[in-house]
Amino acid sequence: MPKISDWVSEYYNVLKMAKKPSWEEFSTTAKVALAVMFIVGFVGFVIYLLMEVLPGAFR
Repeated sequence: MPKISDWVSEYYNVLKMAKKPSWEEFSTTAKVALAVMFIVGFVGFVIYLLMEVLPGAFR
């Protein structure tokens, strides 16, 4: 079982390496995340339509 001090030391090292992203890096990441959310939402909506509307069309 790892010691708590080892665990804290690992997290401290990660925090020391972390830096604030530039505006360009942040905006690019935000645009990609937004695009992925819209794509996943669109795919979910298409699946919903296929499961709800399509079976009713064949009755």
